[in-house]
Amino acid sequence: MSTIGSIGEFDVSNPISWDNYAEQLKNFLEANEITNAEKKRAVLLTVCGIKNLGVLRSLLAPESPSTKSYEDLIKVLKEHFVPTSSKIYRRFQFHKRLQHNNETVSSYVKKTEMRQLAEECNFGATLT
Repeated sequence: MSTIGSIGEFDVSNPISWDNYAEQLKNFLEANEITNAEKKRAVLLTVCGIKNLGVLRSLLAPESPSTKSYEDLIKVLKEHFVPTSSKIYRRFQFHKRLQHNNETVSSYVKKTEMRQLAEECNFGATLT
């Protein structure tokens, strides 16, 4: 059976991208029909990169990452790389984002940056 796609190492210098990496990994496992819990853990520990594995080993010490489930490892890494921040602070960041001088109104409103800021504010159904 051939492998569909590939997963690069997680860039620990850009921790905010953890959710994207975890989603890509989830899709990779699904596309390659990897459902066995031990195999999912092995894939994560193999593709995440040596720096990320070092972070994971530090977070779990004295236990080894190979003793934890895939879901537990994902949870530990998410808590480390994307700690929960205050909804009030996130909304403050959203509201302080100003339109740049050469930015049209439609460009300002549709900007990816604005959408990402709004997404983190937990606006729910009122996001749009």
